[in-house]
Amino acid sequence: MSASSILRRLAGALALGGLLAAGALAAPAQRPTSVTAQLSTGIVKLGQEVRLSIVAENVQQAAVEALPSVDGLRFSKPQGPNTQTMMTIQNGRRTVSQTLTWVVGVQPERKGDFRIPSFTVLADGQRIATRELALKVVEDLQGEELGFFEIDAPGQVAEGQPFTLELRFGWDAALDNRLNYANLSLPWLGALAGVVELDAPVLARNASTVELNLNSRERVQAERLPDKAEGGRTFHILSLKRRYLATRAGKIEIPTSHLEFGSVDESGSFFDLRPRREKETYYKRFPAFAIEVVELPEQGRPLDFTGAVGQIAVQAGADRRDVDAGESIKLTVEWTGDANLEFFEPPDPRHLEAFKGFRVYGSTDRKTWERRQVVYDLAPLSADVSAIPPLPLRVYDPARKAYTTVQTQAIPIHVRALANASGLGAELAAPATTIDIRDIQAVPVLASASTRSSGWLAWAAGACVLAAWLALRTLVRRRGDPASPLRRARRAAFKNLTRELETARSASAQSRALERFLAARSGEPANAWLGRDVRAWAAGVPGRLSPAAAEELARINAALDESNWARSDQALDPRLVRAAAESVMQGGL
Repeated sequence: MSASSILRRLAGALALGGLLAAGALAAPAQRPTSVTAQLSTGIVKLGQEVRLSIVAENVQQAAVEALPSVDGLRFSKPQGPNTQTMMTIQNGRRTVSQTLTWVVGVQPERKGDFRIPSFTVLADGQRIATRELALKVVEDLQGEELGFFEIDAPGQVAEGQPFTLELRFGWDAALDNRLNYANLSLPWLGALAGVVELDAPVLARNASTVELNLNSRERVQAERLPDKAEGGRTFHILSLKRRYLATRAGKIEIPTSHLEFGSVDESGSFFDLRPRREKETYYKRFPAFAIEVVELPEQGRPLDFTGAVGQIAVQAGADRRDVDAGESIKLTVEWTGDANLEFFEPPDPRHLEAFKGFRVYGSTDRKTWERRQVVYDLAPLSADVSAIPPLPLRVYDPARKAYTTVQTQAIPIHVRALANASGLGAELAAPATTIDIRDIQAVPVLASASTRSSGWLAWAAGACVLAAWLALRTLVRRRGDPASPLRRARRAAFKNLTRELETARSASAQSRALERFLAARSGEPANAWLGRDVRAWAAGVPGRLSPAAAEELARINAALDESNWARSDQALDPRLVRAAAESVMQGGL
C-alpha cells in the first residue's frame, strides 16, 4: 500500500479494530518504507564518541551498505539490527509493520566541522539514501552557565495524537557587546522515526523575530520572548516550535540539542553562514530524551471510530431552516481543539439511521491544523422531518484514556410538503433526466368531425410507437438501462475527473477526484476506494482490472499520498492522474 497507509488513511488504520475479533482480516497490506539516520548529538567534545542511529521502517529485510569514509572520523561496524514488529487494523485489513534499527559508533580523531555524506540502505530490494549529516568536534564545551536552553515536550502521547515541541533558548544579556554569532544544532530535525512532521504554528503578525542559523546550513526565524532572570543572570530568550503526529507505538528518541553562540571575526555579518575564524564560542546543551507513544486501546473502541484523537469541540449551523421538501440545506460542521484535525475521516450522514429522512448529496472538506470544516449538502425528503439530527464523531481522548463522542446539537427546521406529492424518497434517489422515448405518455385526443375520418391513422401510429417502446424496454432490460444513474455516472466519470483536475490545487484534492472517478466506474461509494489495496482488489476477481492497470493506479495513489503528507500537499501534474485513469478504463474497469 502507498504512503496513504500512514496518515491520510490513519482514520482507517486506527478505526476498525473491532473487525479483528470479527475475523474480517485480509492478507497483510504493504506500508511505505522509510529510512532515517541521525546522530546522537550535532556538537561533541574531542575524545567523546557519537552514536549514529539508522532506522528502516515498514520493511521485511534490510541491510546497511558501505558507510562513507570521512577524514577525521572513525566508524565502527553497524550493530544490529534490533527488530520491532507491530500489527494494526486498517479498513478491516491486518497490516504488519517491522522496524529495524542499527547503531554505529563514530569516534572523532580531531577538531573540526565534518560532513557525513549520504549512504544507502538496501530495504526490501530498493536502495534508499539517507540525508547528509553534520558534526562539529570542539576542544571544550564551555559556557554552559552563559546560555539558556529548555524544550517543552509531552512525556507520553497516543497513536495518531499531534504534539508540539517548543524550544526556548538564549544567552546572557551581558554578552550583547561581544555576541555576533548563533547556531541552533538540532541533529534530530527532519530525521525522527515514527512521526510525521506537521506545519509549524504560524507566528502572530506583530511577533518580534530573530533570524539565526539552524544546523549550520540554513536559516530559521525564532520568536523573541521577554527576557528571563535565572541564577543571577538575565537571558535574552528566543522560541522555536515544531509540530508532529505520532504514527506508531514505541518511543520517539530526541537526541541531544545544542545552542552555539559567541563571537567570530568581522569578515561575516551577524549569523552569517559562511566560514569564519572563531574568537570565542560558548555551548549550551539540552540532553537527549524520549517520548512514549502508546497504542490506542482495543477495549471500548467503537466500530464507527474514524481516527479522531485528541480533545475536540464542535459547532454546527445551517444556511436555511425553512424549506420545501427536497430543497437543499447546507449543514456546516466545524471541529476545533488540540487534536489530529487534519487526519480523521469525518462522519458520513448517509450511514446514520438518524439521517434516513434526508437525501445526502455530498460534502466539501476543508482542513488545517487548527480547525476542520465540512459542509454537507442535505435535502429533507418530506414534511415529517422537523430537525437536522445531531452528527456524532467518535474520538479517543488521551487525557481521559477513553473513547468519547462529540456531537452537534439538533437544528430545528420547517419543511413544507410539495403540492400533490406523495413523497420524494424515490424521486430524489436518482438525478433528474431529460425526457426521451421511454418517457412518452399517452394523452387522449378528442377527434373533431373533420378529423374523425383520419382517426384510424392516428391509432395506427400510436400502436407503432407502443410496439417500438416495448421492444426498446425489452432490449434495455437485457443489456442494462444506459440512462440509469449508475450508467450515466460511469460514462461521465472521466469527463468529470478531467474537469475537477483543472481546478484541483493540491494532491489531496486530486486524490478525492480520483476516488470519485473510480467509484463511478466501479459502481461503488467513493469511500470504498479509501485505503483500498488496489493490487489485491484487482487480483481478487479475474478480469476485474488488468495487472498493468492496477500497478499504474497503485503508483499514482502512492505519488499523490506522498505529496499529500510531505508537508506541502503539492498537486501533481494532472496529466499523470488522467493517464492513470485512462489506463484503468482500458484495463477493464
